[in-house]
Amino acid sequence: MLSPHPGKSAESPAKQTIHYDLSDMKPWREYQVILFNDEEHSFQEVEIQLMLALRCHPSRAQTLAIQVDQNGCAVVALADRLRALRIAAVLRQINLRVALWQIN
Repeated sequence: MLSPHPGKSAESPAKQTIHYDLSDMKPWREYQVILFNDEEHSFQEVEIQLMLALRCHPSRAQTLAIQVDQNGCAVVALADRLRALRIAAVLRQINLRVALWQIN
């Protein structure tokens, strides 16, 4: 058989199977950061703290604050454990009520 590329064989190279030992890897854990509504903080206070915690745009913080206000709580972030703890710590700086929920 003629090769479409001069100097190259028309036969495809044999496929190799690569095996990885994943036995020592820890499973990925993801957490929801849940913010609860309260009557102690103003809408603006919550928005500002969300911007600080999530490093997000004011419009995103406003959307999340509206969800919390309307529904009583909202998932404001999905993150690995360390980032979720950091986000919760910033939200708790002004005594907002926050919960972390492991989802996997």
